[in-house]
Amino acid sequence: MADVVVVEKIGNVLWIRLNRPKQRNAINREMYDIIISALDDADNDDEITYVVFTGTGEFYSSGNDFSPKAFSEMHKQGISERYLYQVWVDRLIAHKKILIALVNGPAIGIACTTLSLFDLIICSDKTYFLTPFTQMGICPEGTSSVTFMRTMGYTKAAQMVLFSEPLTAQDAFTAGFVSRVLPHETFVEETKKLVDKYSKNLVPQSITFSKRMMRTEAAKNELMGVNTFEGICVEQRMLAPETLERLLTKFGPKPNSKL
Repeated sequence: MADVVVVEKIGNVLWIRLNRPKQRNAINREMYDIIISALDDADNDDEITYVVFTGTGEFYSSGNDFSPKAFSEMHKQGISERYLYQVWVDRLIAHKKILIALVNGPAIGIACTTLSLFDLIICSDKTYFLTPFTQMGICPEGTSSVTFMRTMGYTKAAQMVLFSEPLTAQDAFTAGFVSRVLPHETFVEETKKLVDKYSKNLVPQSITFSKRMMRTEAAKNELMGVNTFEGICVEQRMLAPETLERLLTKFGPKPNSKL
């Protein structure tokens, strides 16, 4: 059975690859546990300077796993079990190493919102970014209620957060959400070369020190407060009748289905 997340240390780079291509790299509890553990290990490893996230297959990630089986298990486990993603968000906010996202395909939901916490985002020209929260009756998470507006300005942030409209790769570049757009056909090869260049040419102590200057303790604390507040709001929305109805209709077990 293939690992749902592939974690590999190469030199001073830790690669974290979401590896459920048949499920569009939808993130389940097991994946969150692996990702959080890998981030903790990287933070405590003096040999690691960069942590790189990417996905296997056509999608970077379709967000949280809301498949019928996962939705049923989540519903049984209780509301507190649904917010393991907040732990991941806090880890990204506090992470000392350089975070790079190589977005090889569509990034949806939590996979999209958390990108604004990375230090470098490079995407394929076939990528789109989508946060369909208001379609489902939910609300922003991953600190996107604040970071999207700061990164892209109000109108682009509203396009995504309020109106659940997708952002193309080129629009994301123009808005300042991503640093670079590369051709899909050569994306893997070109991004590996870039990561290799950074890992060999930049002084590790200098780049991590510079990140501490840019993301101060005050900035981290503010974002963690945003994450906490968003979690409270998401919980309220998840329990709202109209939200439950839409989620159950779209993701709940179908009649006569075997979970």
